[in-house]
Amino acid sequence: MKREARINERQKKILYCVVREHIVTRKPISSEHVLEASDISCSSATVRNDLRRLEYLGYLHQPHTSAGRIPTDKGYRFYVDETLSLIKEYTHHSASVHSKYPMTFGDMEKILTGAAIALSRITKGAVILEKPAIDKLKILRISIAPITKTYNVVSLITELGLVKFIPFRTFHEIDYLSLEKLMNDLLKGYTIENIGDRKLEKTVDQYLLDLCEYLVNALKEDSSSNIIKVGLDTLINAEYFNIDEIRRLSNFFSDDLLSKKIFSIAEQLPTIFIGSEHGIQGLENFAIFVDGYKKEEKLMGKVLVITSKVIKYEDIVSSLRYMVSRLTEYFTVATREEGKR
Repeated sequence: MKREARINERQKKILYCVVREHIVTRKPISSEHVLEASDISCSSATVRNDLRRLEYLGYLHQPHTSAGRIPTDKGYRFYVDETLSLIKEYTHHSASVHSKYPMTFGDMEKILTGAAIALSRITKGAVILEKPAIDKLKILRISIAPITKTYNVVSLITELGLVKFIPFRTFHEIDYLSLEKLMNDLLKGYTIENIGDRKLEKTVDQYLLDLCEYLVNALKEDSSSNIIKVGLDTLINAEYFNIDEIRRLSNFFSDDLLSKKIFSIAEQLPTIFIGSEHGIQGLENFAIFVDGYKKEEKLMGKVLVITSKVIKYEDIVSSLRYMVSRLTEYFTVATREEGKR
C-alpha cells in the first residue's frame, strides 16, 4: 500500500534536520536532538508526533523502541532533492578544489585519469569515468607501421590527443603506404560515426578496400580500456564496511557491464541513486552519483562516484559538478584551439 500523503513545512524541516544530523553523527536522532540542532519552534511532543508520522510515511525508521530515528532511502531521497534545489552556486567550493587540483592542457588520457584521481580524493569515494568514445572525435591522421611482412599496426590519432592502436595480420605483404593513404582519404577530418556511406572517388585495389573496411569496423567495435577506474581503496578505507559489502563493491567495480548499466539508466544529469534505487543487489548501503562532461554542447562521457549513502550529499554533488565542468571547459577550449591550427 502506497503512502504518498503530503508533509507540511514543519515536517519537512524536521525530516531534513534528522537526515543531516544522522549523516554527521551516524546515530539515531531524537526529538530533543532535532530541537537542539535546528531553529524549529515547537514542543518536544509535537516533534515526536511528527517523527512518528514521518516514520509511518516511510521517510524514517526507528531501529529500537527507545531509540531515535534514522533515514530510510525515501528519507535520503527527500534530503537529496531538497539539497539539489538549493545548489545554485558552487563557486566558492570550486575555487578551493581548483587550488589543490589544477587542470592543465596535455595528454587527454592523463587529464582524465588525473581528474578521476582528484575527484576520488576529494569525495573519499570510488570513481568510474567514461573516456570519450572514439567514434565521436574527429580523426586527424591515420598511420600504419609494419612490424613484420604480414603484421602491421594502425594508429588512429584524433582531436584532443586520443590515440587508438589496431594490430592486424594479412596473408601476404601489403603496400601499407597505399593503405595508409586510402584510410586517410576516407577518414581524415571526419568522425567514425558520421562517415556513413562515404565512398572513394578513384579506383583502388579491392583487397585494400576490403582491408580498409575491416579496419574501420574494428575501430567502431573497439571499446577496450574505455573506462577509467580509481579509488576503490579510498572508499573502503574511508568507511567501515563488512566483508560481504566489500566483496560486492569489488565485484561492481570490476564489472564493466554493471557500470555501463548505471551510465545507461542515468539519462538525466546529474543523477543520484540512493540505496536500492540503482537496483544492484548488495549495494543498498551505498549512493551512486552520475554526471557528464561535454565538448561544447555534445556529451562526451559520464562520470560515476560511489560512496556510502550516509554522506554529505551537497559536498559530493558540488565536487562532481565542478570536475565535469572543468572537463567540459578543457574539451571545449581544446577543440577550438585545434580548429585554429
